[in-house]
Amino acid sequence: MEPSHLVFNIQALSIPPVALLLWQLTRAVAGRFLVAWAAGWVALAAALLCLRLAISADPTAARVAFSAYCCLEYAFGFLLWAGCRNLATGAPLRRDAWVVLGPVAFGLTAPWRLATTDHVLVYHAPILGTFFLLALVATRGYRPGPSHPAFGIRVVRGCLLVLGLLFIHYGPAAYWAVWVNNGQPLEYMLLSPMYNALVEVGLAFGMAMLAVERVRDELEAKNRELAAVSEQLAVAARTDPLTGLLNRRALDALMVGWTDAPFAGSVAVIDLNGLKALNDRFGHAAGDAAIQLVARALKGQFRITDPVFRTGGDEFLVVLAGSRAAEMTGRLEALDGALKAQRLPAVPGAMDLVVAWGLADFAAPAAIPAAIERADRAMYACKDRRKAAALS
Repeated sequence: MEPSHLVFNIQALSIPPVALLLWQLTRAVAGRFLVAWAAGWVALAAALLCLRLAISADPTAARVAFSAYCCLEYAFGFLLWAGCRNLATGAPLRRDAWVVLGPVAFGLTAPWRLATTDHVLVYHAPILGTFFLLALVATRGYRPGPSHPAFGIRVVRGCLLVLGLLFIHYGPAAYWAVWVNNGQPLEYMLLSPMYNALVEVGLAFGMAMLAVERVRDELEAKNRELAAVSEQLAVAARTDPLTGLLNRRALDALMVGWTDAPFAGSVAVIDLNGLKALNDRFGHAAGDAAIQLVARALKGQFRITDPVFRTGGDEFLVVLAGSRAAEMTGRLEALDGALKAQRLPAVPGAMDLVVAWGLADFAAPAAIPAAIERADRAMYACKDRRKAAALS
């Protein structure tokens, strides 16, 4: 067997497994680009089979087989280009399909009009090389995931560049052999199928890497979305939806976390007076608005780092680390002024909202529950005093 035939057979045998690999990847990786690439490699495998038939067939059959070879190679080039565009921009695979009509027309007629296959290759190789360079240019808009090196697209681009330059240079090399050197090719051109096979296998490897990287990037994006949703759910589980304050579940979680923390502080229990009567007389919209106003007033009196909780329908709780109850008194007294002359839905005119509150100190986080009980009793005593004052 001549060395050139041996090299060609190596190329012909190396492409079908590549086509099979990429076709199998289409089952695992979503993306029209991969379908186009896989179809392109199938077309290339079929093209090489046709070329093998053209080498051993009678003249008429050889021309038919060589025409099929040319057309299938143009299909390979177009599908690579279409896949790269779809990868980078999401462009439909069939867009600009008319571009392949000219090369296909050439492939159908040239083997019958030109003297030998070498004469055809003078034009055929640069046409195919142009498709490779178009595919390379089409990848410019591709943006890989930000968290990992993009080896796959680099390999694909490098191999497309090499293939484009190889095939474009095959045109002048074939021209020189046909019209200058009496049909004798340059020695290195005898191994051109080997060069093609090496770079084509590298291209397929890069495509497989890129497909895997796409799956990885998509999984990481989904994981980030799930983490964000999980965080939102966790925040929602710890947050009172009406006021935006922390809720009872958040208080319980913080107290568990504070179990061994060495700090003292104070707690305040705050209650909105008259909420039931407000709901009964003016509706729940008025009551909800009143609760929101109390929550806003509490947030205005404490730092953003001081946890403020809504622990029940009309009850609120503040835990202040490193502070004594006496130091919170002024802040809570300021609530009265902040809640005067408030406008509520369905309530004619402005009304004063009144809160009752109680304070207690704790020496360690383990004593917070007992401090809350003392503050709660103090709050009810305050509520009774304020009711009595309102009646007097």
